[in-house]
Amino acid sequence: MSNTAALLCNLLRTNADINYYTQQEIYWSNLLEANSKKLQKQVKYETAYEKAYDSAIDNTSAKQAGNVSVAANNQNECLASAYAREKVPEYDKDYSETLADLDIEYDTMKTMYDTLLEELRANQEAEKQATSTAAQDTGLINQ
Repeated sequence: MSNTAALLCNLLRTNADINYYTQQEIYWSNLLEANSKKLQKQVKYETAYEKAYDSAIDNTSAKQAGNVSVAANNQNECLASAYAREKVPEYDKDYSETLADLDIEYDTMKTMYDTLLEELRANQEAEKQATSTAAQDTGLINQ
C-alpha cells in the first residue's frame, strides 16, 4: 500500500508540474505571438526604408521627402539615409534588433516548455500505469 501511495504522490506531482508548465508555455506563446506581430511590422518598414534609401542613391531625378531634398545622381549616403528616414519614420533599427532578440528568447522559452511538457506527459502515462498496477496488486482496485 505504501508503494501505491508513493506512486500516487509522484503522479500528482507530475500532474501539478504539467499544469504549471502548461501555464508557462501559454505565457511564452502569447509573448512570442505579440512580439512576432511587432517584428513583422518592423520588417515591413525596414523593407520600405531600404527601398527608399536605394531610390535616393544613383537616382535619375530629384526626390523630396519632408525637409530632405535629394538631387539627381546623388552619391551621398548620409543624404540617402536622411531621405529614407523621412520617407519611413516608423522604422527604428535598434527597436527592430531588440524585437529580433526577444523573438529568439521567447521562441527558446516556448520550445523549452513544449519539450518539458512532452517529457512530463510521457512520464505521466508511465506513472498512471505503475500506480494502477500497484493499486491492483494491493487489492485496492478490483479488476
